[in-house]
Amino acid sequence: MHHFQKNYFGKLAGVRMLLSAVCALLLSAPSYGQSALAFKQGEVKVALNGYADFGYALGPQRQHQYLDYISGDSLNDFGRRDFTSYPLYVNQFSLSLAYLQAQLDYGDKFRFRVAMHAGHIPDALTFAEHPSLRNVREAAVLYRLNDRWSVEAGIFPSYFGSEVPLNKENLHATRGYIADFAPDYESGVRLAYSRNAAHTFTLMLLNGWQEIRDANGKKALALSYAINKPGEITGNWNVYLGDERALGAQNSQWRMYHNVYARLFVGEKWLFLPAFDWVIQEKSGPQKGLGADGYQQVIGLAFSARYALHKHHGIAVRYDHVHNPQDIVEELRTNSLNGWRSGSGTLTYEFVPIPQFTWRVEGRYGLNKDAVFRNANNGATRADWYAITTAAFHF
Repeated sequence: MHHFQKNYFGKLAGVRMLLSAVCALLLSAPSYGQSALAFKQGEVKVALNGYADFGYALGPQRQHQYLDYISGDSLNDFGRRDFTSYPLYVNQFSLSLAYLQAQLDYGDKFRFRVAMHAGHIPDALTFAEHPSLRNVREAAVLYRLNDRWSVEAGIFPSYFGSEVPLNKENLHATRGYIADFAPDYESGVRLAYSRNAAHTFTLMLLNGWQEIRDANGKKALALSYAINKPGEITGNWNVYLGDERALGAQNSQWRMYHNVYARLFVGEKWLFLPAFDWVIQEKSGPQKGLGADGYQQVIGLAFSARYALHKHHGIAVRYDHVHNPQDIVEELRTNSLNGWRSGSGTLTYEFVPIPQFTWRVEGRYGLNKDAVFRNANNGATRADWYAITTAAFHF
């Protein structure tokens, strides 16, 4: 996808859109004193939600000059990390993600939702979009056909990935390598069928792999099955199929992606989260088929476990492994002999005094087969490590 240069006026436009959405909702509140956070008048229900995740990370990276894939500019920067969306910088305070969301429900049939976001995660994931779209987290309308069927169209968060950009909803303060760059947002149409409250099937027609703007004119298909039994098991099995060829290329480059994960609740103390990602993709040249000459693949494995020390305190551990030797995942492209072959471990402590606030302290250490990371002297190293503390809240 084409990388756009920095656009100052595009950033101002995104800020103006965010402020306009907030002001419009506040001004729409009834004059008789109900809260603008949520109110109902007749068939219309309106709610305003917000989220922010702020932290400080320690790591070896210092001053570094590089070509920034986000802006397309050559930058002389401090603390910048590679191959990640967060922490994107170390040895400084930083904003992971913040968003404001307005939702309007009309009866039990229509739902309209608009959300604007900012932070290092959106910076890293939306760099290839038009500047005016980079601040859009969600802009979608949903229509419920009946108790079982619904259709949704617009821009919306993705079902893919065991860990989402809202790190407060994860078991850790930061995400694993493969979850960091699984599709986090989508643009298209979704048709959902709920057999009951525990089982939902969704068929999707999308612009492409994490694309608001269709980059090559080839639409993609996706399927999702979700199970939701609170206190027992929640999870998804997602499948993506799309042609990832560059614009104007003659040969197809089909990509199939399987993403399976589940949260398993064991007793009142334990929560386990196994996850499996598998990407298989045609090479961009004329060689086709399932043989080694025509096919490439990525395998991602992760396992997290959380133990509740107390109703307000918990600890969690994670191991994740990514095998991406052909550099299929663009954001993990190393151009090294063995590509990306990594394993990492994470240890997290969390304190949740109230449901709306989470404070975490976390450490992570990873190794890649080739020296693709940078140390304090900007030399190549196999090791990737950081320590971070974060505070996240929502309303």
